[in-house]
Amino acid sequence: MKNLFNIGFVVLILVVLGCNCQKFKELAEQSKNSPSPTPYVSNTSGTPTDSSSPTSSSSPTSSKSTSSGLSMAKYDQIKDGMSYKEVTDIIGKEGTEQSSSKVGSTTIKTMKWQGVDYEFIFVNFTNDKVTFKSQANLK
Repeated sequence: MKNLFNIGFVVLILVVLGCNCQKFKELAEQSKNSPSPTPYVSNTSGTPTDSSSPTSSSSPTSSKSTSSGLSMAKYDQIKDGMSYKEVTDIIGKEGTEQSSSKVGSTTIKTMKWQGVDYEFIFVNFTNDKVTFKSQANLK
């Protein structure tokens, strides 16, 4: 009887694992067949901006700025104490608000600018002044 229980338990585990493996196979096939997502950024004017569209005036080898407009040179221009408007003037487009909180008279916002190939600039503003910045994958 104990062996029958053990065999039943093993069969149950194999069935459950088999179902999960099938799900993983389906997800893998689905990701292979579907195109990779293209970053899409919306600016505050309501006009959508497709950050993946190539520009005819820049080539990847001759320009440090990518087609998304994000670059390490622009990131380096962002300094503590700058206003949101000054930062958007440097980057050339509006950011997306990631978080916001208010404690008393202090407002803290985190804004994100997203480019292509997982390029990001994050900037924290305290009362509309840069207090922290970070980046990922900028060239």
